[in-house]
Amino acid sequence: MDLKKSIKESIKIFFKVFLLIMVIITFYFTTAFLFSFFPTKGSETPKTATIYILYNTMHSDIALKLDSTNEAWDEVLATVIKNKRGYIAFGWGDKETYINTPTWDELSISTTLKALFINTPSLIHVSHLSNINSYQNIKKINISKKQLIALEKHILKSFNFKKNQHYKAYKNNDLFYPSHHQYNLFNTCNTWTGDRLRDANISVSYWTPLSQNVVDSLP
Repeated sequence: MDLKKSIKESIKIFFKVFLLIMVIITFYFTTAFLFSFFPTKGSETPKTATIYILYNTMHSDIALKLDSTNEAWDEVLATVIKNKRGYIAFGWGDKETYINTPTWDELSISTTLKALFINTPSLIHVSHLSNINSYQNIKKINISKKQLIALEKHILKSFNFKKNQHYKAYKNNDLFYPSHHQYNLFNTCNTWTGDRLRDANISVSYWTPLSQNVVDSLP
């Protein structure tokens, strides 16, 4: 009888935990979805500059055209873009995921759980792109010169150049750089994208944990 009672109690605990997890997941995605309908209000000034959001179902990057940038990216990121033309793309994410997971298919459950439920170190993925038209999912956004200047400044603030290091990435045109921020369930790669856009007074959802939150709430 004690064994049966113990099994029943274990089953009850399992279902309670399962139900709690489902409630949390439902609340998380519902909140993210609802926030998409209430974007912040951006600047109304003349929009003379253009930026690009490169995205897939999991992740989003901010891309800038090199001949229209204001920061000296060819100096601070010389290893990636020195004397090059085209575009520079910035993405942010969990360090272990970036370093040890070349493709989404190779993403392990343990890495995912650590990234979501523990404050983990992060990296900025910097890529030089000669042409972005080959990307399947691109969102083009027209912004003002003032917004572009602010956006670049806030992207630059995410780098931790004091560590004076970088890591090899996926190809010959990209590298990983240390970042000040920490990754978790509420501060994801896509909230970084949304935060940088919002910092530059670009209209976007108040919270963007998913790539679609970024894209769907942009003008």
